[in-house]
Amino acid sequence: MTFEEFLGAEMTGLTRFSGALCGNQHLAEDVLVDALLVASTRWSRISRMEHPLAYVRRIVLSTFLSETRKAGRRRTEATSDPALLERADADAYEAVDRRDEVRRLLATLAPQQRAAVVLRYLFDQTDDEVADVLSCSPATVRSHLSHARSALRLTAAVDRRGS
Repeated sequence: MTFEEFLGAEMTGLTRFSGALCGNQHLAEDVLVDALLVASTRWSRISRMEHPLAYVRRIVLSTFLSETRKAGRRRTEATSDPALLERADADAYEAVDRRDEVRRLLATLAPQQRAAVVLRYLFDQTDDEVADVLSCSPATVRSHLSHARSALRLTAAVDRRGS
């Protein structure tokens, strides 16, 4: 399989993965592009692997974690899409609110916890598959998920009381 064929088959999923990890469309695009540049230079080796998608996801994750470690990085929030906000459809507003709440809750998690939650619940990965991407044991994945769920419950409870 060529790199272009791989991208044709997996780009949508990789975009969703990066977006869910980053919680910011612009950062997600940057992370994905940087990761795909790395993957393209190593494609001859990656394409011979049993699970090239898992390896490319690991590159995306590593790129994301590297970005979160950069202390002096200036972060800006993207402005809202006026076309989306001008729609009068109540369901659209609710969908935006739900996405915003999920994005905000995920942003409260540590990067490894966020990655574990995204892989497990958005991509339906098993503990072993998540462990492979995160380069840790399945028990550590379960620990990340447990701590993440606790943090999310606590944050959601505080938000409900504050509203």
